[in-house]
Amino acid sequence: MISIPAGPAQQGIWVNERLAPLGSVHHMPFAVHFEGALDEAALTAACADLAARHPALSLTVREEHGVPVLSPGPIPELTVRGPAADLTELCAEPFDLAAGPPARFTLLRTDGTHATLLVVVHHIVFDGTSTDVLLRDLAQCYAHRAGRGPAPEPLAPPTAYDTADTGPEALAAASAHWADRPLPTAGVLLPGLSGSPDGVGPGAAVGFDLDPALRAELAVTAEKIGVTFFELVLAALHTLLLRYGNERPAVAVDLGTRAPGDTAGIGVHVNELPVVTSPGARTPFGEFARAVRAELRAGYPHRRVPLARAARVRPGVTLAPVSLTYRRRIAPVKFAGLRTGIDWVLFPGTARGALRVHLVDGPDRLGVLLMHRTELLTSERAERIGVHLRRLLASVAAAPGTALGDLPLLDDAERAPLCGPAPAADAEGATLPSLLAGAFAAHTGRVAVSAGEQSLTYGELADAARSLAGRLVGAGVTPGTVVAVCAERSPEMLAAVLAVSLAGGVHLPVDPGYPAERIAFVLADAGAPVALAQRGTADRVAGHGRTLLLDGLFGSVPAAGAATPAPLPAVAPDDLAYLIYTSGSTGRPKGVEVPHSALAHLLLAFRDRLDAGPEDVWLAVTSLSFDISALELLLPLITGGRVVIADEAEARDGRALTALVERHAVTHLQATPSGWRLMLDAGLTAPALTALSGGEALPPPLARRLRERVGRLWNVYGPTETTIWSTAAELPPVPDEVTVGRPIAGTAVLVLGPDGLPVPHGVTGELAIGGAGLARGYRGRPELTAERFVTDPGTGSRYYRTGDLARLRPDGALDCLGRLDDQVKLRGHRIELGEIEARLQEHPAVAAAAVAVRGSADDPGGQTLAAYPVWRAGVPVPPTAAELRAHLAPTLPEVMIPGIFHALPALPLTPNGKTDRRALPEPVRAPETPGLGEPSDGTADEPWDEVTTEVAAIWCEVLGLPSVGLYDDLFDLGAHSLTITQVAARIRRRLGAEVPLQVFYEDPTVAAVADAVTLELLTEEN
Repeated sequence: MISIPAGPAQQGIWVNERLAPLGSVHHMPFAVHFEGALDEAALTAACADLAARHPALSLTVREEHGVPVLSPGPIPELTVRGPAADLTELCAEPFDLAAGPPARFTLLRTDGTHATLLVVVHHIVFDGTSTDVLLRDLAQCYAHRAGRGPAPEPLAPPTAYDTADTGPEALAAASAHWADRPLPTAGVLLPGLSGSPDGVGPGAAVGFDLDPALRAELAVTAEKIGVTFFELVLAALHTLLLRYGNERPAVAVDLGTRAPGDTAGIGVHVNELPVVTSPGARTPFGEFARAVRAELRAGYPHRRVPLARAARVRPGVTLAPVSLTYRRRIAPVKFAGLRTGIDWVLFPGTARGALRVHLVDGPDRLGVLLMHRTELLTSERAERIGVHLRRLLASVAAAPGTALGDLPLLDDAERAPLCGPAPAADAEGATLPSLLAGAFAAHTGRVAVSAGEQSLTYGELADAARSLAGRLVGAGVTPGTVVAVCAERSPEMLAAVLAVSLAGGVHLPVDPGYPAERIAFVLADAGAPVALAQRGTADRVAGHGRTLLLDGLFGSVPAAGAATPAPLPAVAPDDLAYLIYTSGSTGRPKGVEVPHSALAHLLLAFRDRLDAGPEDVWLAVTSLSFDISALELLLPLITGGRVVIADEAEARDGRALTALVERHAVTHLQATPSGWRLMLDAGLTAPALTALSGGEALPPPLARRLRERVGRLWNVYGPTETTIWSTAAELPPVPDEVTVGRPIAGTAVLVLGPDGLPVPHGVTGELAIGGAGLARGYRGRPELTAERFVTDPGTGSRYYRTGDLARLRPDGALDCLGRLDDQVKLRGHRIELGEIEARLQEHPAVAAAAVAVRGSADDPGGQTLAAYPVWRAGVPVPPTAAELRAHLAPTLPEVMIPGIFHALPALPLTPNGKTDRRALPEPVRAPETPGLGEPSDGTADEPWDEVTTEVAAIWCEVLGLPSVGLYDDLFDLGAHSLTITQVAARIRRRLGAEVPLQVFYEDPTVAAVADAVTLELLTEEN
């Protein structure tokens, strides 16, 4: 045999192997287990006969002038190993394709009557049908060598080992087919998937057999609805991806390219092509399966043409993150004189994409192997996917006319809410006044509150609060009356909050720093007839009812003969404790009504979670208009502790806050991540401090930095509508990741899909929270209340739909993944901005980051992602945009990598300390090397030096073009994997530079390739 060029499919495999380390992803291992008196000499001779019969098993693959060629090589020989040999390691042992052979036969001897033959062949010369051929012929060769049968009939010499077709007519027809069809995107949603599914990595496999009865039922169902069994399974896999949240499921499938009746030869006669669908949740399964059949069969005439050629896509080891392989197994292979069992597919140790579903269908069973990358998907999650697939198939067999969105998928455990511990024993019937009464009586002489140089005991605070409560009752306040509190941060502010509750009123916080227009709206919308204020803040609430002044509240002595204060009313758990306004998506603030029962449950849950007691000292740093202030003001008071109130200036000064922590020996402090950065940058070190972080996502780098400086760190989460915090997670000393933990006592959560029903565990959905912390609703907004506060049809329980994206982890904790309204669509891709921000903040130079979409789809340049990094203090040289992109590239698909980076000294914040996205400036693009879209006539600023001119000439030669522009996309001009290797070979020969193939795919322009050549030449000179 003389050397022949590799075929198109082989070229693609060869190029991918050169682009990046692929481990054993192209290995195709299987095993034969023997029981009986194995004739080892006969088996050794049979393996040699088999290799001589099938020259593909002895080929070498070498490069000549940038093109891979096939040449005869050494014949694979049988090697014998002992029982201690590791099957997994043998499957993954690398091949040297240039030296050959591309096949290995290894006999593992267990004892005198048991042995296993492991066969591993490289995919560049092998496909699934080749497994059948090899086993059938090997059994016949063994029988002949053992004297138990005739020799196999001779085979005609093979004319090709690869039946892919890139002839002009086939290529033109395939290009026309793919021109108006969507191609797979780089991302996919799977339960618990983390990271980018592009590429390969170490993996594992989860295997199971489909129940034979179910297999038979599915075959009948397929016939009824007019599809093949494989088409039914493919439709089911698309349905599963839809139920996982993929709007446009894509599955890459292996399609055979052998000619009819050609089952005698070994080679790579298969081509992988994608099937992309857009299923509707209300479409009956049978109708959808027929649509999948039509789409699949529309591609059959073009199955011999690789997609990289037909659609000019960049080559890669994965066409889609999810792939499906289906093989109908041949009749059991019998080796003369032996009992045999066959493992038709073994996992080689390396997985590609996110998930590969491998089906082996035989007369007695259907075997399923789910191959997955362990860095992306745990085996537990893969097993859960297998459970979902089996349940979905059973649902299809039972009722194929069911709509895709209604096919039963979840078991009772996945439909059930995730619940926190039972509420505290004293939570039943508790209110803030009842909790305060016990603390006031038990701790009269202890210091309750400190501010500046002023300190007050529980007795003094109780007297002032009760006196003020009496004044409120005298002013007409009754249970349900809204009382505005507009005060500077001080003991008077705290006493005012307590007094409103003692009087039965509804506390309405009014930040004196808010704009007058917003204050006026809040007061009018709340209908507050009474306000509590200081002389310095009274003008903010003037004209909106009666104002009672707080000045002189402490230390004043009732005048002789003063009237006896009115008795304070009893407060019921269902009475409102406070009314607090949050931003509305329409721009109109909305008032959240929180009952006493919800507030009491929250305080008691954190009392127990934090083991809070009389020795605790809390630093209050949060604006009263931010609901989390209630925890830091009230929890210490109901447990006998002390609260230290930072004034307005101190609350915004990291050094001042750090000084307060040291001066007062503060034991507990909660802040937003932005607040914690202020204190850490100011040198905070407090080994005895329990830190609570909430209000926005806590990036892992900040969590690690903070955890080093404090004694305990809790990440807490919860919307205003479910009373401050609903979940909590204590982070370990060196946190690798940050979750929002589990529900607190008396709280239940669900993760819901767009249909309002629970999604599978590990799938991203909208977080819904129920239980004791639920607010009553929005004041005066019944439609909005009905929209956001919903009833679970399964249990009748009430939940608040948060608008936050979350997923349940295998350990029962929750990942919070950003906002639904932070989810954007860019060029057809669904993108979570919070995920990009989290990845940016993992860069050691980035202290904080925000990401936004800039530009319009109608603009010439279209829309792009803009990133706003804030550099960490002390960074001498900030990273360039290119370095930040390189940092993001391993974990994010290309569409999620920002096109613009605009550094800021600090992120704009709302009054509550959260990132104010609306205040992010229009970005300024930093000067960089011009990208795609630059002039193609050579008029750009860069000169056409000798290297650039020679590189352009090489491209023109290979592509057959008269000229090429400096910044033309070479793939748009017709480049593909083989032309790239030819260009690389000519550059090596004529310019003496070895350009990595990745360069051609990362930036496929003459300019970029010429830069790489110049850099290589300079490196060699030095």
